[in-house]
Amino acid sequence: MQRIPTDRITFWLLSALLLVFVEVMFFHNGSVLFVLFGVGLIYISLRRKSRLFFWSGVVFLGIALLSMWSLRLFIVAILVYILVRLWKGDETQQIIEPFLGDDIETPNAIIQNKLFSIQSTPFQAYEWQDVHVQGFYGNITIDATQTVLPKGSSLVSVRQGIGKIRIAVPYEIPVRIHYTTLLGEALLFGASKKRLWNQSLVLQNGYNEAQGSASSELIIAVSTWLGDVEVIRK
Repeated sequence: MQRIPTDRITFWLLSALLLVFVEVMFFHNGSVLFVLFGVGLIYISLRRKSRLFFWSGVVFLGIALLSMWSLRLFIVAILVYILVRLWKGDETQQIIEPFLGDDIETPNAIIQNKLFSIQSTPFQAYEWQDVHVQGFYGNITIDATQTVLPKGSSLVSVRQGIGKIRIAVPYEIPVRIHYTTLLGEALLFGASKKRLWNQSLVLQNGYNEAQGSASSELIIAVSTWLGDVEVIRK
């Protein structure tokens, strides 16, 4: 079965939250406390790598599932979706290729801070300024090929709750990427997508080709809750 895109998972999660909210508001179901405890314990387990917290959270969510019609409806919708995908005969095999790059480890005025927005750098040539932006929802596109990066280190720092971050960089500029997400995918320099669950990814690209002669470098730091990052050269 093909990997479900991050935006599709985000849609289902927000739909589940909406159903729970409607049930709590109109039917006054106190079982929402079990949902909150369960989600909280699972989140802590991801942070601390604790199986005890994880399975405790699963138990609380199971109790909520038995008592809340909204969650039962959500599970039914997921099962129907899976059955439809299976009926269509989606491929179950997935080929994962390594990232392209020199070294990989897994341990402003142009773009402005807005809670809800779809922003991009100008399509024509513009004067470069370091990008520091944060928001809640929306897609952000940054094209560093339409400008001249100054000597030294240039920075792109993006903190986004939900949305996709697309960044284009010049071929001759070495790039360092730091990507952290709760749930998201990384597509870096045309390599296969890498799904991350509460993880970080560090990548360097272009430094071997520069061999110390490059006078400029670009540092990209992206942090999302539910969102993908794509970095390309052009």
